[in-house]
Amino acid sequence: MLKKDINLLTKFCRKLLFSSLILSSPLALAEDFTIERLSLFISDGANVYENRPLNTAINTLPSNISVDFQTKTDANGDTVWQWNLKNKSKVNYNNLRITGLIDVDLDAVGNTFFNEYGSLLSLSAPSGYIAPDKWEISEPGYLKGDLITRASHGSLKNTSVYNDASTTDDPAMALSIDIGNLRAGQEIIAVATLAGNSTIGLTQRDSITSPKTFFNFYAKKGYFDRAYPDMVQGGLLTTGSAIKEGNVWVWGFRGSSQQGNGTKVVSSNKDPAKVNSLTNIIGLTGGAYHLIALDNEGNVYSWGQSGYGETGCKPTKSIYVSTPCKVLNNAVQIGAGEYFSVALDADGKVWTWGHNLYGQLGNSGKKNSQIPIAVDLKGEKARLIGGAYEGAFAVTEEGHVWAWGDNEASGLGFQGSNYGVQKIIRTPTRVPNLDQYADRMTYIAGGNGWGEALLDDGTVIGWGLHAALGQGTTKTNISSPEPVVVMKNVAQLYARYVGSIALTEDGKIYTWGQTGGSAFPMIYGASPTLRTPHANDPVVSVGGGKEHVFYQTESGAIYGVGYNDLHKIDQTKCCASSIDWPGKGVTIGNTR
Repeated sequence: MLKKDINLLTKFCRKLLFSSLILSSPLALAEDFTIERLSLFISDGANVYENRPLNTAINTLPSNISVDFQTKTDANGDTVWQWNLKNKSKVNYNNLRITGLIDVDLDAVGNTFFNEYGSLLSLSAPSGYIAPDKWEISEPGYLKGDLITRASHGSLKNTSVYNDASTTDDPAMALSIDIGNLRAGQEIIAVATLAGNSTIGLTQRDSITSPKTFFNFYAKKGYFDRAYPDMVQGGLLTTGSAIKEGNVWVWGFRGSSQQGNGTKVVSSNKDPAKVNSLTNIIGLTGGAYHLIALDNEGNVYSWGQSGYGETGCKPTKSIYVSTPCKVLNNAVQIGAGEYFSVALDADGKVWTWGHNLYGQLGNSGKKNSQIPIAVDLKGEKARLIGGAYEGAFAVTEEGHVWAWGDNEASGLGFQGSNYGVQKIIRTPTRVPNLDQYADRMTYIAGGNGWGEALLDDGTVIGWGLHAALGQGTTKTNISSPEPVVVMKNVAQLYARYVGSIALTEDGKIYTWGQTGGSAFPMIYGASPTLRTPHANDPVVSVGGGKEHVFYQTESGAIYGVGYNDLHKIDQTKCCASSIDWPGKGVTIGNTR
């Protein structure tokens, strides 16, 4: 027997055995499908990495790139696979190409798998995702050249070797995407789909009974190091806001153009409404009365009150911006103080705009700015930024932390004045006490006289006013620039004004901070305090404003705790009492 015939027979027998196993497992899509291989390849031109999640699992990704793989069935009954790849190091990966490869066998009656063939439908992707630009349908083994090798390097041929019914072996399908760079703290979300009917991607069929599979592959990039939740993370006073399916929703006080739909005043008793002009939003923050949104293309938009230029929109006849304006492009992170804004672009430059009385803009002056101003970090490139109450932080790729603004109570990390006494630092200055932690920071922010950072192992550290840092005291005369450990096992952190809320790796909520005044006693605690959210619905996201916190559950429900006014938390009442834990449900669209 010829070697080729032996190989064919061996593969045919292996296929029969594999089919008998796979059809009884969750990997079988239907009675006439089996999946022999599903792989995600990453190549930078010199190195090749693979994550193969099904059957014999293989993962050769670098240890500092984490991968979370999920499988689900969509509303049409089609299979969706998703990889979340996170660059958890400070190393940048450049010129990346990612490729999805699937080897599907069609097991319909009468199919010998030697008469399967495929063709291209179209190269496209859902809105907000990057579509593939290379494709191939070919034998993944010995007959027509090694498709797996070409897929692993992203060097596909934009052709189908098996484009008719006269083939001698079964094909596999591959789609490849030019993803560009993966910066420190950035993630790639890659999605592969296998559908029973489609007009996009690649299709594979059988000449006898014509069963079909439709394969598509697409991806997008984002940033996880700010732990961007769907909840707003800012200093809004009496306005609520959140992201739902890429749209920004606003509720509560909307008397200073916060609704963003072209009208200065929307009554607070009106239902939450979308900001009509914004889509594909991945980050949301704000100050006292303005909001900032970041979309997945790196565009920064802002709207609301802009008396100090905090929107960056250069209003001419009014201090209010009722429709979001585009402030920056090429951005990767956003932040805000009470009346100023800060952003980081993909080149590592930090930009500020708005109020500057306390040095918030970091440009050595006092003059406010209605347009973004570049911050001088002495040639260093930032990878992480964060807003404080009247100041800001930047963490650089060189492993340093820079800070500027109001340093009262040592809140910027330098030896400062007493709490309540301003100590202004008008130009970005390195914070020596934080350098040893800089490379491990995944989040940084601050409040009035204090700052905090989340490290890559889940540890929260803080500096400044101990009464805001969960150190077991309510005294405001105790502060220090030396970092202290607040708690550990934290997955997501929100720090603002006088306190913080943390979501732990196991889904628990803790809060800590100052407990005097307004709603603070019920929101925070002198030490990290375990809170009881609504039962049987895991918490996935935390955020809030100046004197309130929000959390969102796995089902999409949103609950608010704290200072309640103008329908911000209790949507049935204008000026209800402050809301205690576990909070009151907030309805956005059809989600509560």
